[in-house]
Amino acid sequence: MSTELPPLTFAAPATVTDTFNVLAYGPPGAGKSTFAATAPGPLLWVNAEGGGALAYARKTAAQRGTVIHEVRLDAHVPVRNTLLAVIKHLRSGADPVVQTVVVDTLGKTRDMLVDQIVEKGTRNSLPQYGQVADILGKFVLVLRDLPVNVILIAHEDVADGEQGDRIVRPLIGGALTEKIPGEVDVVTYCGAVRDDAANTVRYVGQLVEGRGRRAKDRSGGLGVSRDLDATEWLAAYQAALRPDDSDLPFSLAPDQRDDDARDPDIEATLELGQAA
Repeated sequence: MSTELPPLTFAAPATVTDTFNVLAYGPPGAGKSTFAATAPGPLLWVNAEGGGALAYARKTAAQRGTVIHEVRLDAHVPVRNTLLAVIKHLRSGADPVVQTVVVDTLGKTRDMLVDQIVEKGTRNSLPQYGQVADILGKFVLVLRDLPVNVILIAHEDVADGEQGDRIVRPLIGGALTEKIPGEVDVVTYCGAVRDDAANTVRYVGQLVEGRGRRAKDRSGGLGVSRDLDATEWLAAYQAALRPDDSDLPFSLAPDQRDDDARDPDIEATLELGQAA
């Protein structure tokens, strides 16, 4: 048997993605569902929060000219089968074709899987909890790699750290509490900022870790905090990942050209990206 190692295969550089995936978490009333409803639509909404949870989200989506297609998780129907059906639908390209998938909430979805799979207090419970983590974790990973935007919603979990500080994490449960935030593009803590003098409320997402709150932004372009608007975030996320050509001495964009100022030698060399 040959012990010679095969040569390395280098992956081609990825292009700027058309989609992104976000884990949005925070306390009740922090704008999480409304934020998800501002994502590009139509939306497929996996709802574990009950029938009344989407009223304001539907209103927000309608105001933006799009719709929410709800898939409601039912305690009397195997949740893993519903999650599998969601993946099969997205892969099939069947109607309704959607641009964004929302999971609301991760913690409740896990709880329903636990109720259906885990025999609590038995010797089988530990591997069964592992099965729950495997099902939900793989569901999130498959969504992440499909050509759709993904908004994962979670409540907040507040705990005391070893140094007496406060740690605020997404409330997911088990090993997934640490795993899922590492798999997504953006983790944001949602909250309401009140201006009592103006009698107004702004709903914002924190994007840099601080005050014990977990957060991240793989693009580095969303800033420290941002008003909750998923479509605007996607545009800013994409712009931050594009090469910065602002230092070029000229632009060949057709709508920016001044016909009287063209340099024929430059035009002949660079027109339509042709090499000299």
